[in-house]
Amino acid sequence: MIKIINQHILSLVLIGTTLPTVQAQSEKIPKPPNIMIILADDLGFSDLSAYGSEIQTPHIDSLLKQGKILSNVHASSMCSPTRAQLMTGADNHLVGLGAMYEAAEKQEAVVGADSPRVLLKRDGYSGHLTQNAYTLAEILKQKDYYTFMVGKWHLGFSPEQNPKARGFDQSFALLDGFDLHFKDQPKNYPRNTQYTENGEKAVLPQDYYSTDYFTQKTFEYLSKNKQDQPFFAYLAYTAPHWPIQAPEQYLDLYKGKYDQGYEVIRKQRFEKQKKLGLIPLNAEFPIERGNQAIESKSWDQLDAQQRQYEARKMEVYAGMITHLDDRIGDVIQYLKKHKQYDNTLIVFMSDNGAEGGRHDFPMGDADNRYENIGKATSYIYMGPRWAEVSSTPFTYWKAAAAEGAVRVPFLVKYPTQLSKDRGINAQFATVRDIFPTVMEIAGIHTSQLYPASSQKIRPSGYSLLPAFKSNTARIRPISTFDFKELHGSRYAKNDEWKLLENSAAKFKSHGWELYNLKRDFNEQHNVYAQNPEIVKILSDQYRQYAIKNGVVDFVEYSKKIE
Repeated sequence: MIKIINQHILSLVLIGTTLPTVQAQSEKIPKPPNIMIILADDLGFSDLSAYGSEIQTPHIDSLLKQGKILSNVHASSMCSPTRAQLMTGADNHLVGLGAMYEAAEKQEAVVGADSPRVLLKRDGYSGHLTQNAYTLAEILKQKDYYTFMVGKWHLGFSPEQNPKARGFDQSFALLDGFDLHFKDQPKNYPRNTQYTENGEKAVLPQDYYSTDYFTQKTFEYLSKNKQDQPFFAYLAYTAPHWPIQAPEQYLDLYKGKYDQGYEVIRKQRFEKQKKLGLIPLNAEFPIERGNQAIESKSWDQLDAQQRQYEARKMEVYAGMITHLDDRIGDVIQYLKKHKQYDNTLIVFMSDNGAEGGRHDFPMGDADNRYENIGKATSYIYMGPRWAEVSSTPFTYWKAAAAEGAVRVPFLVKYPTQLSKDRGINAQFATVRDIFPTVMEIAGIHTSQLYPASSQKIRPSGYSLLPAFKSNTARIRPISTFDFKELHGSRYAKNDEWKLLENSAAKFKSHGWELYNLKRDFNEQHNVYAQNPEIVKILSDQYRQYAIKNGVVDFVEYSKKIE
């Protein structure tokens, strides 16, 4: 596929040297590695070509020339809780994101502002990142790192919650959970989103497209590193989050590619994943859960016009992802031009699984005719059936406890001196592991940050460095349990077993389910009834976790008591 280049961004990439090069200094004193975390928004497990997709992502894939895939990394099931765990290394319930602010606000409206059950008044459920934990940016500044972020923050609106107040020297931040991708918008669209630059209100330019502008800001902030400090860059792109919108040049890149429908594309990705070594050769093809979870139709149940419309949605979604890949390619090229690429740790991942839900957000007078899909005045969701495709080889999607919601693509490129290992490490890991990994790479010791008198929440993850250096290395001890909870979707797991419940508010409820991950890694056979002893062990572990971390029963707390 021919790369389409944004001319304005390319001009910034090709500007004469604005950054001091690393080479001259590194000959005297080894320079600490730069750290760059690139976060995609609602990108499904199989949406990269390195993960079996037909969507072309050569630049993201190129990180593997000097790195590897970690194929068993888990995030939260939705966005801001993942971001809270990424920033602090702690469970989301301990740092204010026990529920997303938007969900907690709705819960307050249901139970009443005077109710003692209001979640926003509870510790751990404030809906913003609290001050009881360090952020990555705050700790790296202690080691003289230059820090900046661009893109979606989603961790608080007030000045003391802004990236500027949480350790970032430079920031261009969308404070809300989502926005349109263009400056232009549907007629009568109630756009109330907030952007800030270094803590001050920012106005979007007329030619704004999210991915392009965030990349432009990345180059601008890199060029301001005049002291040639090691840098920490957090690139929190909003693509491919809904609404599905792409620049004109990318709208038809995949024209006709999805005319075969959901099942055919899903099977193609599944077989490619086997060939790539991402899943077992004897893996069982996932059943169609969309029809069971919410009302949706299979491809053969659609008429010709519906099929055309559905295929067009996925064409635009794929174009968004390739456009994101091109801009990440520009970032890579920039780092290489300024001789910083080899000494930079780059992590690319998604914040959660693909978005398969339908929402009641007002969209104004959106023009969602077939010929306008993906343009600035449209407002389209991908829908559950394409989300299943993005989640291949798993079932379900964003907001569930199932693997399709929480297992995310994860690629890492190491600094040259760190590791020569390549391939795939399939050991269990979580987004919380990034914090201790960065601490270790930056040479920060836990005792320095957390003396006995410290009241700060300590990170609960494990360093990923063993996995960077060996494809067989474990990240956690064998006896370790892991837990997740968000909006009623919850799980408890160890290496072999996973007990889960998908939120009855979002999905057709099956109650608690149990899966043997050793035999059934993609959760196709519920063995809850056959294993009461395992269920008890995991249930007891989950209860202990909930007590320790202040987790409430979200579904029960969301019921109005008469």
